[in-house]
Amino acid sequence: MRKNYCISLATAAFVLLTCSAWPTLAAGPRAKANSGKTYEFKSARATGDVDRVVAILEVGGNLKHVKDEKIVRPKTSLVANFAYDEKTLHLPNKDDNHLRSVRHYDQAKAVAKVDLKVVKPTLPDGRQLIGVDVDATEANLFSPKGPLTREQLDLIDIPGNSMLVDRLLPNKPVAQGDRWTHPDDLIAALLKLDSVAENKLTSTLDKVDGKSALMSMTGRVEGAVGGVTSRMEIQAKYQFNRKTGRIDWLGLLIKEDRDIGHVDQGMDITARLRMQIKPADQPSKHLTDRALAGLPLKPAASLTQLAFAPEDGGWRLLHDRRWFALEDNARIGVLRMIDRGELVAQCNFVTLRRVEPGNQMTLERFQEGIREALGKRFGEFVSASQQANDQNYRILRVVVRGLASDLPIQWHYYLIADRYGRQVSFTFWVEGNLLKRLGSSDQQLIHSFRFDPASVAGKDGNRR
Repeated sequence: MRKNYCISLATAAFVLLTCSAWPTLAAGPRAKANSGKTYEFKSARATGDVDRVVAILEVGGNLKHVKDEKIVRPKTSLVANFAYDEKTLHLPNKDDNHLRSVRHYDQAKAVAKVDLKVVKPTLPDGRQLIGVDVDATEANLFSPKGPLTREQLDLIDIPGNSMLVDRLLPNKPVAQGDRWTHPDDLIAALLKLDSVAENKLTSTLDKVDGKSALMSMTGRVEGAVGGVTSRMEIQAKYQFNRKTGRIDWLGLLIKEDRDIGHVDQGMDITARLRMQIKPADQPSKHLTDRALAGLPLKPAASLTQLAFAPEDGGWRLLHDRRWFALEDNARIGVLRMIDRGELVAQCNFVTLRRVEPGNQMTLERFQEGIREALGKRFGEFVSASQQANDQNYRILRVVVRGLASDLPIQWHYYLIADRYGRQVSFTFWVEGNLLKRLGSSDQQLIHSFRFDPASVAGKDGNRR
């Protein structure tokens, strides 16, 4: 059975790089009063620049979830290591306000612990090349060479994105001791929040010399993640290298209290980030024009889909990022669609026993079973169909309207079977007023379904 412990941690966690050469986040001397001399700090990032980024992630605290109608708080910790080269591909202009890059990870791995449970997510070979697309409100990471899993995405999609840090610089000349604020959109993207309700963060120019400028940021942020409230207390330092015209390190200390959500557990954690960014000593062979030729480096819908395969289930599918797996095993599991913080739909799946050819479920028997299972909740059949897809799988689809707890509900039932007798059923349910937001997402998910060729059963019924 799999739970998304790593997902919650990676979403909230920040990086700690234990390098004695970097200043700590402890409070330093107060910035001197405004002396009248002002300084202008503008990012010198240019198309084609290649940066070397190194970071380590450490988080500690407690998760929060409901068990037997009580809130339990298991201890949790996470340590992750990251090292990658990042090439800037596109800078915002009047025609396209997106900032784009492509990364190659030499290292991306973590160890997450919840009580006695340990998970060790990694970024495997074939998924080490990652595209990054930054717009006004978020940074979108994707793999140009094939879909990521939710666990792989959450491992690397941490707050403090290296493509965003230069946006912390003041947008006007400032003197030592001056303060400036940061727009909500930037803070939401930097901290991986869906939205910001309160933003009390301010930055200060603490110190300037011929080589660098040291800045600090403190304050409180309250926002929403997955439809629940997150409260953060933040201390940060970042350094602008006056020679390179870039922020070359960033440190964050975060205390977060997050409520329990529809798919993620709540948390009460302390997390730290230190990230070092410097020009790469030599261009990465993985980021040359030749190596990138022909690869899709803009986040099309097909590239942002995530791959899902239940543990030992013998099948896989793709889904958009609004779907989250709660838990699963070889036979049963649950996916939930969360859109703008609201629970839109749920999908229950069951990997059924293999049937012999000729004994497959008929559409009529499928409908009878559905009516019996729904009982008093059944209202009417909206549609029923049988078709074969491009994999020659037999797909039964039945749509039913009814009531559950006096709410109008629509159920979408699917039964997928192949010529070997393998079967998987999916049941989607959605409240009637949310049907438009579900759209055709259920059909897209079913269309992407594939049985694992290695799980074809032999005559004895065992997988081989």
